[in-house]
Amino acid sequence: MTKFEPNRKRPIRKTARFTAAELAEIKRQQFEAGYNQFSAFARYRLFNSPIFDVSLIDSNAMLPRTRRVGDQLNQITHAVNLTGTVSKEQVEAVKELVGQLSKVLKEHLLQDAEFEASLARSLNPSSKK
Repeated sequence: MTKFEPNRKRPIRKTARFTAAELAEIKRQQFEAGYNQFSAFARYRLFNSPIFDVSLIDSNAMLPRTRRVGDQLNQITHAVNLTGTVSKEQVEAVKELVGQLSKVLKEHLLQDAEFEASLARSLNPSSKK
């Protein structure tokens, strides 16, 4: 919510809500930074804190692919348990499915590694890439 107070040096007011734990952490940081007024501390942090370009990885995008592989593996397992034997085709199918699952997980982990590297560069921009 924004309030406009025309007779003040800073006429626009922004408000925010915090939990008790969040407020305690803010007060701790404010004290450590040597600020008595919250507004001065908030302005300092807003203008001087690093800004991150964060593109979060959507693990939900991976779920349908892993679910399909899991369903097929369960069907093969069920058939093996019913018959008590494992055919060459079933072994090959399991190998193929495990390969697909491995590929999906590697793609996801690669995205995680790229995200972590990007975050590290944002946190420490002076370090060499």
